[in-house]
Amino acid sequence: MVMGYLKFILFLIILNISFFAPYKAYISNPPNVNFNTVDVESGDSINEVISKFSSHNLINKIFLKLYMKANQLNDFKVGEYSIKNKDMNEIISNMSNGTTITHKIIINEGMNIYQLEEIIDNSYLENDCSFLKCLDKDLPFKEGILYPDTYFYKKGMKSSLILKKSHKKLNEYVDPFFINNDRINSLNKYQVLILSSIVEKEAGNDNEKPLIASVFLKRLSINMRLQADPTIIYGLLPNFDGDIKKSDILNKNNQYNTYMINGLPPTPISISSKSSILAVINGIPGDYLFFVADSPNSHFFSKTYDEHLNKIKEIGLDK
Repeated sequence: MVMGYLKFILFLIILNISFFAPYKAYISNPPNVNFNTVDVESGDSINEVISKFSSHNLINKIFLKLYMKANQLNDFKVGEYSIKNKDMNEIISNMSNGTTITHKIIINEGMNIYQLEEIIDNSYLENDCSFLKCLDKDLPFKEGILYPDTYFYKKGMKSSLILKKSHKKLNEYVDPFFINNDRINSLNKYQVLILSSIVEKEAGNDNEKPLIASVFLKRLSINMRLQADPTIIYGLLPNFDGDIKKSDILNKNNQYNTYMINGLPPTPISISSKSSILAVINGIPGDYLFFVADSPNSHFFSKTYDEHLNKIKEIGLDK
């Protein structure tokens, strides 16, 4: 009887060594591959998926079936999964539960429509809304109609879902100012978005945005041209070489050249932040007519052209 008991113990030891130990090693260790993600595609079988990142011989197939049955896992859900630094059991569980990778795309204030197109094309999104063509909008332009924020998505998601959400968020932020007439100037929604985009590109910091808005509102009130360099640049996109030339300033064919045109350009030149929009909505024509950058992040404001010229000379921009 003792002999039989010992034989049984020996059998269990051999079984553990020959089966359970390899099973544990298979389930509890990461796959030996040099990539970090795996896609489960529609129509893939469980075996086909595992074969993408693990040796899937007969023994491993048995281990896989045992693990899935023991944990009541039935199939793998379509999506993109991380396998980096993850053991097989975690990978299998994630694929069964649909715990896919979440990506993010950041729509920044100051970004223009060409930059937006580039980041979408370089993302994992399906670009089904090139240059915002999918948006139903109440505005006569496509530029500057998004709300700057971080948006999360899964690989293969349509970009239109994010862009429609972003456009809706912008309207939800801006529209109440006009519904409640909660403003102190007469600009309409279109004009606010256009001017706020110029403020966005001109300002070195949030604190000076109200002052910059007041300069442009003052110029508009006396029919003085805005003379904003960023508008010239936008009109030269997407082929701007980084240098504004004298010929660019004198170019009457650039409909965004506020050195040549009167009033506002036809569309915004970028996505605006809340602070830029507020600066314009709450803005009134001020005392200043000019400003010039006196540091990388700030401007000097002048009431007269002579004062403006003296500051330009002082900081050496006249050379």
